[in-house]
Amino acid sequence: MKRKRMVKIRLSLALLLCAGTFLSFVLGIGLASGAFVKERVVTKTKEIKQIDANNVFLGDSLTDYFDLDAAFPDYSVVNSGVAGNTTDNVLADLNNRVTIYNPSQVFVWLGTNDLIDGKTPQQTIESLQEIIGQIQTERSLAKITLISLIPVNAQVNPATVGLCSNDHIQEVNQGLQEIAKEQELDYIDLFSELKDEQGNLKSEYTVDGLHLSDAGYQVVLGIIEPYLDA
Repeated sequence: MKRKRMVKIRLSLALLLCAGTFLSFVLGIGLASGAFVKERVVTKTKEIKQIDANNVFLGDSLTDYFDLDAAFPDYSVVNSGVAGNTTDNVLADLNNRVTIYNPSQVFVWLGTNDLIDGKTPQQTIESLQEIIGQIQTERSLAKITLISLIPVNAQVNPATVGLCSNDHIQEVNQGLQEIAKEQELDYIDLFSELKDEQGNLKSEYTVDGLHLSDAGYQVVLGIIEPYLDA
């Protein structure tokens, strides 16, 4: 009986010793992890200095509904548009929307939904500036190209357009132009190419006063293609 008890005690001690050794090993890694993590961070920073040859289109439904692969078959394009998105949505998920693609160029094309939701043009511009700044921080070698908001046509469908007006859109576009000038970024003016004589989105270019028709996208792709990175 005593012998069995001694065997159990020895077995318990052996298990405790193994556990202690394992714990020391784990703690050792934990204590040394600062340098290890730092090195990994440095390595990761070096890795992301190598950009991939792709063009990421960051936007809302106008981007989401744009068949980029069909429009630009000779280029590497990533459609990072999500219908209904505002600048706040993008800011909350910029890593998955832009950073992970390690892009050579990012086309920023959004802001209309902010105006529809009641944001002021100035608030929208500030949010767009924040997006641009974050992209520049996370992917410093990526070229950023700003795309203007397009006009709306409330006569086609007032409910779809909502609070968004062409006056507000033009204020945002003016802000984008100023950012582009200050930071030496390309700015693509779609507004001027898609408007009618009254400054509204041409009826043949839209399906509901807000979104583009095939004819509208045909115009857009012709304007954007010269800016794409091969």
